[in-house]
Amino acid sequence: MIKKVKHVHFMGIGGSALAGVAVLAKNQGFKVSGCDLVEKTAYSRILEKANIKTLLGHDVIHLKDVDLLAVSPAVLTNSPDHPEVVEGKKRGILITWQAFLGEYLQKGKKVIGVCGTHGKSTTTAMLGLILEEAGLDPTVEVGALVGKWNSSIRQGDSDYFVCEADEFNHNFLNYQPGLILINNIEMDHPEFFKDEKEFLQAFVKFIKNIKQPKVLIVNEENLGVQDLLRTMSDWLKENKVKVIGCYLEKPFEFPFDLQYQAKVIKKTTTGIDFKVNEDCFTLKATGLANVSNALGALACAFELGVKPGDVNRALSDSIGLSRRFELIGEVRGVKIFDDYAVHPIAVASTLQAARQKYPNSKIWAVFEPHQFSRLKLFMDQFALVLAQADKVIITKAYVGREKDQGTAKPQELAKKIGSKAVFLPEFEQIINYLREEAGKNELIIVFGAGNSYLLSKMIVEKLNS
Repeated sequence: MIKKVKHVHFMGIGGSALAGVAVLAKNQGFKVSGCDLVEKTAYSRILEKANIKTLLGHDVIHLKDVDLLAVSPAVLTNSPDHPEVVEGKKRGILITWQAFLGEYLQKGKKVIGVCGTHGKSTTTAMLGLILEEAGLDPTVEVGALVGKWNSSIRQGDSDYFVCEADEFNHNFLNYQPGLILINNIEMDHPEFFKDEKEFLQAFVKFIKNIKQPKVLIVNEENLGVQDLLRTMSDWLKENKVKVIGCYLEKPFEFPFDLQYQAKVIKKTTTGIDFKVNEDCFTLKATGLANVSNALGALACAFELGVKPGDVNRALSDSIGLSRRFELIGEVRGVKIFDDYAVHPIAVASTLQAARQKYPNSKIWAVFEPHQFSRLKLFMDQFALVLAQADKVIITKAYVGREKDQGTAKPQELAKKIGSKAVFLPEFEQIINYLREEAGKNELIIVFGAGNSYLLSKMIVEKLNS
């Protein structure tokens, strides 16, 4: 690996994570350039604010005078033979952006890694906002836009570095945190992990990357986390890792060094009041999943010496995270939301949050399946979860990193849900249907991680016309 790097080029710089990491790189003194297949993305304004120009398209000419080519792992999967990638390999300068982040930007930092199948972005943002409120001035990297920062990153001047640690492609193995927070472990990414055992082992490997002060904070109610603790019990003890458990209702029998329980006091349409020990907190978010996320962030903050008052001030303010039950607009009394959820449990959490916030409203769930392997694996679970909505629309699947093998069909999901569901593959069909069927005081939640974010905006525009 090149020891002295000055110029880093990001291929796919318009992505949610790459844009933020590119800005962090520039802030730390690197010369930064980047290219993308589209001129504008949801994260372009982050780059524009930092005066980083996006070159349109991918071309080997971009690598002139470049010391390092940082790419998304998806590029290596989808375009391994692209001339820009091939040239990067030939010159020995090709690296994933996660490897760049771990090796160059986190060097010498007190790294806090937030991981788990879902809730990573929300919890990372919560923790970052808490540490900011406490005056610890952290650097934070999130896979979504945080409203207060108007960015997916926060550049701090302290040694604290909070990052969202993703298990796909073993990306989080590029990091060596001193503190690890695990929200949950639920099988996902079947296009990469062959089964639950292999998925669990990825988290085992990540924990073995831990360095001083060696603190592991977990949601002990999650079954996958419980399996992890059983698997690693001896290793954690032998390596003197401080293990902290968090739960809402049911503690797990394990020799924790410390435990925190959040007791819900009151739920309202704007948030949840809960108590930890003798301290009371107000969370400006709905849904029990967010209480669990907040409890993990709180436990991390307490471990770093943050006072309860600072935690409460941060949690009682809106997180404003993009694509997490985000209100896109309201037209003729119909509220349209965008949500990134692609896993059954994440979809269920958002629907629960919506029911709490709007108890008297009819809920439409518009679901774009994300990859056929995930649809196949969770077909029955998706059907059960989506049936919790009042009306359901299933779109065609977003292919993403894989090819359609014909093993799972979105129309089958609609049939499993029953009479309240309809399969409308194209966005225009969905818009026309909603224009006729959606009424005042109803909610439309568009779920997906592919092109669904465009659909939510299109619905707002078309219902208004």
